[in-house]
Amino acid sequence: MLRIDHENYIKTGIEFVDGKFNLSTVVTHKTSDWSVITLDKPVPYVWIKAVRRLDAVEIFYSFDDKEYVMMRNAWLQDNTPVHVGLMAASPDGNGFNATFEHFKVKHLPDLRRQEWLKKNAE
Repeated sequence: MLRIDHENYIKTGIEFVDGKFNLSTVVTHKTSDWSVITLDKPVPYVWIKAVRRLDAVEIFYSFDDKEYVMMRNAWLQDNTPVHVGLMAASPDGNGFNATFEHFKVKHLPDLRRQEWLKKNAE
């Protein structure tokens, strides 16, 4: 989940809805939209990558941690701190077990910020 505040966030992962597994991304800016990719069968693992590029976030998924496919490109306010973390939810039913492995946050250079720093160096 990438979260600026309770009205501005992106959450992505796998969901079980109406008897089917879906890769999903919810993008919220006061109101939410939901995009899904329905899976033909359950998968033992899924890898998710979210890459922030200025005012956009690219969301990718993989079933083998080698080949990644983009599933969403969404706007997210730039030059604003973002909370990054994991979440699991079970709004219906008796809950479930979720395992998160190898979570990491990697800083990618922001070229626009680097250029600003060069121009404004004292």
